[in-house]
Amino acid sequence: MSRIAALVTAILVPFAPFAGAAERDLASDTLARSLPPPASPATDRFALRASYYRGSVDTQVRIDADALTPGTLVDAEETLGLDDAVDQGRMELYLRMGQRFRLRFDYFKLNRYAATVLDEDLVFGDEIFLTGENIESSLDYRSLSFTFLYSFLRRENFEVAAGLGVNLLEAEAAGEAVDRNAREEESGVAPLPTLALDGSWRFARRWSVNARGQYFSATYDDIDGTLSEWHLDVQYRWKPNLAIGLGYTLLDVDVNIDPNADHDFPGLFRLQTDGPELFIRASF
Repeated sequence: MSRIAALVTAILVPFAPFAGAAERDLASDTLARSLPPPASPATDRFALRASYYRGSVDTQVRIDADALTPGTLVDAEETLGLDDAVDQGRMELYLRMGQRFRLRFDYFKLNRYAATVLDEDLVFGDEIFLTGENIESSLDYRSLSFTFLYSFLRRENFEVAAGLGVNLLEAEAAGEAVDRNAREEESGVAPLPTLALDGSWRFARRWSVNARGQYFSATYDDIDGTLSEWHLDVQYRWKPNLAIGLGYTLLDVDVNIDPNADHDFPGLFRLQTDGPELFIRASF
């Protein structure tokens, strides 16, 4: 019997390294299957993003006194001297509900102030500002967006969603002739719905590319409104719950309100801003 055991041992000894390698490979495969998939925007259940935005701005405003007294269409940067480049902070929140439904909350504001001497007459609501007057002006814009998304394509490293958004836009414009204390100020709120599309792709263990867009154009309740926003970014997952990224955003808002309508802001407001974003994103 001992001779048989010795013979079997002699036969198996040359294959021992291969058997050990096979056991190690099996253990490695088992461990890989037991590890959770790499974190990415396609698997995050909650995310909060804080961005620094450096954008160029082009704004046009018209404040009508009434239907018979239209205001002057003003290029806010060229005529009023408002900054045409801004440094802004921006916040965004994602919340996943179940596997395929998400909510996105986004807040953006842009407040500017300038003082200049007019080189043309301006009809600004009920006031007329004259050439050569010292004018102080401010223009504030704020938007709060709620977007509901459904992921019709979803994999471990890939997700595409479509949905509907509601955007609450608020604009406030003010002008004052300093030497004679003549001031005009108007503000208004306009709700604009949008169609939205959102996509994420984790193309490497720590890297992902993400894009989204929303658009709508319609006339309702004496408001002729168009809103479009497009965003593209690349993210690096520095830690499992922390990512940094660089992106680019374009926002285009055009709201024209009938001066005969019962709205606080009769006239026209157009805003276009675009530029790069640097952000940090916390998620789990």
